[in-house]
Order: sequence, then C-alpha cells, then structure tokens
Amino acid sequence: MPTTPKRRQAPVRTDPRRDRTRDALLRAGQRLFAERDVDGVSVDEIVEAAAVAKGSFYNHFADKVAFAREIAAAVRRDVEQLVNEANIGIDDPAADVSRALCVFVRYAMEHRDRARALWRLNTGATLADAPINRGLREVVRRGIEDETFRHVDVETGVLLVMGNFVITLRHVFDASAQAKPEKVAALMAAGLLRSLGVPAARAGKLGAAAARDILG
Repeated sequence: MPTTPKRRQAPVRTDPRRDRTRDALLRAGQRLFAERDVDGVSVDEIVEAAAVAKGSFYNHFADKVAFAREIAAAVRRDVEQLVNEANIGIDDPAADVSRALCVFVRYAMEHRDRARALWRLNTGATLADAPINRGLREVVRRGIEDETFRHVDVETGVLLVMGNFVITLRHVFDASAQAKPEKVAALMAAGLLRSLGVPAARAGKLGAAAARDILG
C-alpha cells in the first residue's frame, strides 16, 4: 500500500531581539545571584542590571523563582557536561567521584560568578532522589554494588558527595583561604572517598591523581 508522504516541518523561527533580551537577563541574574540569595535580589535590580524594561522579564519568566531555577539548571548542565567529558573511559566509581569534585573546583576557578550562583541557588538539589541528581545517584549505586563504596546506602552516599562538593566550593570562594585549590581538592576528594568506605591509601592516591589530572 502506498504511504502518505510525511509533511516537512517548517524550521522554528527565533526572534534575535527576544533572544538577546533573555540572554541579558540571565547574565544579569548570574552576576547578582553570585553575591546574594534569591530573596536578596529584586526583579527591579535584575532588569536594571540587564538594561531591559521590567515587562520584558515577565515575557520570559513566570517569576523570580523560575528565573533562578533556570540559571541554576543551566550552570549545573554545563558542569555535568564537563564531568562527563573528564570521565570518559573511567569505570571506577571512586575515580569518577574524585575527578568530578576536581572538575567542580576548576569550574569555580574559571567561571566564578556562574559557580557562585549555582552554589547559592542549588538548594533544591539536596534531595538525593531529585531528577537532577540522577547521574550522581547512578555512580553511587554502581559503587555500592561493586563494593567500591561500603557501609553507606545510596541516599547517604549521594548526600555525602553533595555536602563535600558544597564545602569544597565554599573554600574556593573564600578569598582569605591560604591553601591552593588543587591541594584542597585532592584532600577533600580523598576524605570523601574514605567517608564512602574506600581504604585510606587508595583514597589518597585517587584524590591526588584527580587533582593532578584536572587541576594540574
């Protein structure tokens, strides 16, 4: 039987001016949220920093919470892409986790405002079963199954990893900190692995190797 030819879909047209406005708002939000929490930043400040009309904000975002959520998700996607690239060919969950920590540290050093915004806005991702933590949950589950990680369940393991990352980034952001970020990353990665049940000697080697490979 003859088949009905498929109709070609017309290309989606974008409005460059609208896109520029949206990008300006997101960039302004990143700068402001890098210094203050969501409650400490007003929509008026956002549109002033973006140099756009206030009505433009609501043409793109339902409210300030949705705006902040989109910024956090965008930064998180960027970092996770870098983590995935850094861990190509890495089958060891312990190495995966320690290298991921070092990628976050490097990102914070190279993209300070974006990383600080993520650190302030990512509170909703502290739930171990949050969709955004799917990849991390899978790494922890795999580590438990092959007995790389011991004495923890998946939820506890995910929370240990996230807590360690947050504290490490906080140290990187602290201008008064004396220790170099690569040294802190190596020690924190090793400490994280020990908390997940990895033997101390192996944890130390993996933490040092991750810092050397990712942070030089």
